[in-house]
Amino acid sequence: METLKFSKRPLVNLGNSRTTKYRRKIKALENQKKNGQTLIQLLSKEKSQETSDSEETQNNDEEINKENANKSMKYLLSKGHAKLKASQTVAELLNRGVWFARCVRSWAKAFKNYDDVPKSNRGQHFKGSSILNDEDIQLKVASYLRQHKFDVTVNSFCNFVNEEILPSIGIENKTTISKSTANRWLKKIEDVVAYRKEFLENMANYQKLMPKFIGEECETQINPELMDGERLHILVTHDETTFQSNDGQKSGWRPKNEQPLRKKGQDQSIHVSDFLTDTIGRLKLNEDDIDDTIPHEARVIINPGKNFDGWWNIDQLIDQIKTRAIPIFEKIHPGMIAVFAFDNSSSHAKLADDTLNAANMNLNPGGKQPIMRDTIFNGQIQSMVFPNDYPDKNLRGKPKENPRCCARHVLATQEDFLNQKPILQEIIEGLGHKVIFYPKFHCELNYIEMYWGAAKRYARQHCDYTWKGLQETAPRELDSVPLNHIRKYARKSAKFMECYRKGLTGVQADYVLKKYKSHRAVPDFIFENIDELIK
Repeated sequence: METLKFSKRPLVNLGNSRTTKYRRKIKALENQKKNGQTLIQLLSKEKSQETSDSEETQNNDEEINKENANKSMKYLLSKGHAKLKASQTVAELLNRGVWFARCVRSWAKAFKNYDDVPKSNRGQHFKGSSILNDEDIQLKVASYLRQHKFDVTVNSFCNFVNEEILPSIGIENKTTISKSTANRWLKKIEDVVAYRKEFLENMANYQKLMPKFIGEECETQINPELMDGERLHILVTHDETTFQSNDGQKSGWRPKNEQPLRKKGQDQSIHVSDFLTDTIGRLKLNEDDIDDTIPHEARVIINPGKNFDGWWNIDQLIDQIKTRAIPIFEKIHPGMIAVFAFDNSSSHAKLADDTLNAANMNLNPGGKQPIMRDTIFNGQIQSMVFPNDYPDKNLRGKPKENPRCCARHVLATQEDFLNQKPILQEIIEGLGHKVIFYPKFHCELNYIEMYWGAAKRYARQHCDYTWKGLQETAPRELDSVPLNHIRKYARKSAKFMECYRKGLTGVQADYVLKKYKSHRAVPDFIFENIDELIK
């Protein structure tokens, strides 16, 4: 049995009893009240009497507040208060919080060490503007955008500014613009804004003839009231994506001090081109509509690569539309009009080989010439190609410096040249349906992007990092997204369009959709004080 030892704690009360603590608390409150009158006098000294809202006046008042707070802190320390308690007292008298008390302690420490209080940096930032706002720079950018009308991407625009514009104004390549800067600025370009406005107006006219889906799961379809001669329109949106063999889950919980062994690179990929509608989801035939004369689904999957199926191009897309998408749509929705929506990529803007294109024409006879279609000039059929025996005559009124440029620009501004449509649009409209192209840099308007995201989440969760596994799971991944989710994606994109029509920015539209995502339409009152709501 262990021997009990006496406690070394003294039996004398050292002041830790409840009564002693209460007595000390009352004394501290009395001292604080007594000191508070002096503190109020210190804190109210020398404050600016001006009512100006200028940055200089605000900075002066802030410096005075710092000095007064430091004097008050020093006064309390001289009265025996601890640093923490003294700073909290000053903050309470100024109706400030814990952070201000921490700042007071840092100011007191700086004053003790350096005999000065840190100065505020408010208003000392660089008050400049982006070089992209300069008029000369904008002219160069506009010229570049005209030359690469359908080939502009964020990366190509960054390269143009960094490699051509910046050196031309004497700025070395060390100073560049980032991808995020280019992305923000490209959305403000006049032609992008103008086309977005035109797109929203055209889409609003089409939406009046399209069905809507209501209910918590978008299960009820409501068709619009059609006038005589009108037909129901169905939006058929298109896009392409790729799935990689090694595109697995990138984040997750793991045991301590252990790292997963990941494969290098993305390995082989699968390219998918597909169409979606909010009526049936993926554009495919159901069991009752299966017909052996047409494919069962519009989706096309290839294995891209030099040694595989090659690379996806506009010719394959046209074949997909002519042999799959339109026959399936007309089988499922007889008598209705499909509004095919494509993104604004350069491949989708390809013109037919015989399209009127001034850039492909030769000024003089001879040489390799494209065989372009005939046009109408002054009410007569005009051939656009010189015959081999055409007499070589000088053009009247041409400038001596560059007749080739002048002739090309004169032809390019003619109405029949300007109104040439992409081959994609010509084929679809020739088959009795309609085409619309999404504005650039606005992927949120194409709801198939959300469908790809849901499919890829499923793919990453079931990735086994093998080419064979990807080939087996890719169709299952694309079929894993239910119809009600696709309809909700379509409704969200339609709400984005509604917000843009009413003048909201991207940030404001994103806030509205998160706030009112369960509503069929965005409430009108939200547009009146949107700036106050997102503060």
